[in-house]
Amino acid sequence: MGKAGLDSDSTYFIIAAIATLIIHALLAVMLATAGGDAVEVAPSGVAQLCDDIRCSENPVKKRRRNLDNTSELDVGMIEASIIPMLGMADAKPGTFPKLVKYEQPEKIEEAVNITKTPTSRDQPPVQDVRAKKAEVDRKRKDTLTDILGAPEDDDPRKRPTELSRIVGSPDGSVHGSGTEFKAGNIYAGKVSLALREQFTVPPFLSDADLKKLKVRIKVTKINSSGQILGYQVVQRSSDNRFNAAAVQAVKRFSPKDGGSAYLPAPDEATLVFINQRGMVIDLDGSLFKR
Repeated sequence: MGKAGLDSDSTYFIIAAIATLIIHALLAVMLATAGGDAVEVAPSGVAQLCDDIRCSENPVKKRRRNLDNTSELDVGMIEASIIPMLGMADAKPGTFPKLVKYEQPEKIEEAVNITKTPTSRDQPPVQDVRAKKAEVDRKRKDTLTDILGAPEDDDPRKRPTELSRIVGSPDGSVHGSGTEFKAGNIYAGKVSLALREQFTVPPFLSDADLKKLKVRIKVTKINSSGQILGYQVVQRSSDNRFNAAAVQAVKRFSPKDGGSAYLPAPDEATLVFINQRGMVIDLDGSLFKR
């Protein structure tokens, strides 16, 4: 009976010790999980008292990382500070910052009045160019006829003022303005008109090309009847057809070339002057008409 009681007590103490160890282990795990810190569990050993409580020989050692100890973290100095924002006024304590809208210059767009009917500009009257040209040609023809038929007079007030624009001179063109020998100038205009009447414009020659052509002929000798006894071509044009037409017009006043036409009969002074110095006539294509 006594021996049986001792065996029962030993078994009881062993079971109690094992249960105590299991409870302590569970409590340690629960504490580690609840704290969230790194827990390092040492291997179990011989049970001993820990804080007046029986525990293993090598108790559980909790190694917590000290957050205040920055020697283990080599991250340099970290500093947080509040930087005031840029502005012209000091912030009022206890108020939140507000978004400030800066004043923008007002844009003024060009307005278009769509309700007003646009006024049309007055169109200049269209001039009839053909009528104006015909009027100019008529006046020119009348002026040329009046000048060539005007009586010779020593009084300059009675002398035609447009003569220098259409007549030539012995040393120049029929359109020259020389006045060395006035009677010769008047006669040169009459000769130019007579040659123009005998000139035949070559066919297949456009008006544009005709205006660019000119032949200069010098009359070296005439008779009192107005026949050409001598002449020479001083300057030819770039078109052989025009050159031939100009020479043919002169030959019609030359008896030796079979011509039967007569120039206006010159007076004695003009005849002497032409036979001594000659008379130059320009046959300008811009003055001819078909």
